[in-house]
Amino acid sequence: MAQLSVGIDLTGSDVKPSGWARLDGCRAATALLRTDAELLAATLAAKPTVVSLDSPLGLPRHPGSILRDAERELMALRIGVYPCLLPSMVRLTHRGIALKKTIESHGIPVIEGFPGSAQDALGIPCKKADLVGLRQGLIDYGLKLPARTLKHDELDAITAALVGQFWLAGEVHAFGNDDEGPIITPCRTRGQVRLEPYSRLAENYLAFRWGLRNHPAGVPLKPVPAKTNKAFFAALDQLARAAGFELNPVVDRGDRDRNR
Repeated sequence: MAQLSVGIDLTGSDVKPSGWARLDGCRAATALLRTDAELLAATLAAKPTVVSLDSPLGLPRHPGSILRDAERELMALRIGVYPCLLPSMVRLTHRGIALKKTIESHGIPVIEGFPGSAQDALGIPCKKADLVGLRQGLIDYGLKLPARTLKHDELDAITAALVGQFWLAGEVHAFGNDDEGPIITPCRTRGQVRLEPYSRLAENYLAFRWGLRNHPAGVPLKPVPAKTNKAFFAALDQLARAAGFELNPVVDRGDRDRNR
């Protein structure tokens, strides 16, 4: 993961600054920027291979819905995320979509990297639970952060940039679909598993909890009978553990907040 990525923890307007981070290998640099022009200028000057935006980057495909499939899938795993067209989220969503279009016009791919789900997947505390722990978790993960005190928006921007590096390495899981815009989350390769017998919910759970990647020739996990999601997930954990997969750290899947 040596390529350069930029992460942006976007806010709904330039009244409140957005967190911006450049991650070159393991070395992070950050800033607080307000306008789209400032964000674009800093991003283009960094010459990143990918930009990871913490903002919804698509709209629901079903008329009248305020939720995309990606948000439904995260909610099913008890990962808190706001619907992209919740009234308090509308400005952020449209700002993110517009910024994505502008950045991509310069030939730079843009992904939606949600720091909340990324921090859960990597076992790093979130800003709402422990801001000091979030900083230390990023350091413990191997990142070199600026020595000065960092705002929570900057730490989330660093996390978003880290998601970009995982995307460049191909070690990610995409919640949702391309039509609405997927939410990209790190997915460590712990082994290979055959997911075909399972639902999308089970695939999401295995990828998030175990860091497994969908591989057609992987270790098969036979379907399990279960009447509730809790029992189903417990059975999947037992099967995956028996197959020799290493369990990801247990993390707090409390509510996650978008910048509004």
